[in-house]
Amino acid sequence: MWCCSDGARNALRAPSPAEGGGGRGGGPSVARVFSTRTQRHSDRASRGPHPALPRLTAGVGVRGALLALSLFLLAACGFEPMYGGRGGAPSPAVQAMAETRIALIPNRAGQELRNHLLDRLTPLGQPARPRYELVVGLAERLDNFGIARDESATFGRLTVTANFTLREIASGRPVLAGQSRWTNGFTKVGSHFANLANEADARSRALREIGEDIRQQLGVHFSQSGAS
Repeated sequence: MWCCSDGARNALRAPSPAEGGGGRGGGPSVARVFSTRTQRHSDRASRGPHPALPRLTAGVGVRGALLALSLFLLAACGFEPMYGGRGGAPSPAVQAMAETRIALIPNRAGQELRNHLLDRLTPLGQPARPRYELVVGLAERLDNFGIARDESATFGRLTVTANFTLREIASGRPVLAGQSRWTNGFTKVGSHFANLANEADARSRALREIGEDIRQQLGVHFSQSGAS
């Protein structure tokens, strides 16, 4: 037969009202703790979702509406990307670039620049029946700085300048003339071969930027002239 000691009976005994609703030692009763936790849970449930969520959703909706409005206004004013036409077709500027023949540029740096222009203007190959011809002249200047005690330079600055002319082959008349210039610096060390490598790297970086700049100038011209 199961029995219970007096101490266990006292521990399981429900607190009387005279004890202030608490067990031994004046602590809170199990019923009161359970009631308090239930009330807190009810208070949290009655508060609803976090107040920041509606504001965040509203902010996203406003930004989406502004973006849609800006796209509508651009379409209404006749805006058209420089390198992308409507309906996935190439723009008039891209078509005109594809019809441009790039003349030979002297020296090794000129060959490197011409290769960049071929990749950017005529990625599908030179046109069989070109409409335009691009003629580029290239020049560079090297300045030395940071002269040490042994009269050696510790820093070099390479400036590359490209003067170009775009002419219409049928008429022979020039339709655009421009210039692109880029300057790059490089560190000089005690090794002559290392200095040559650093200078060549600075030149290559300048030629890449010049090729991209010439492409942008041609794109602006073709877009504004309405070439087709």
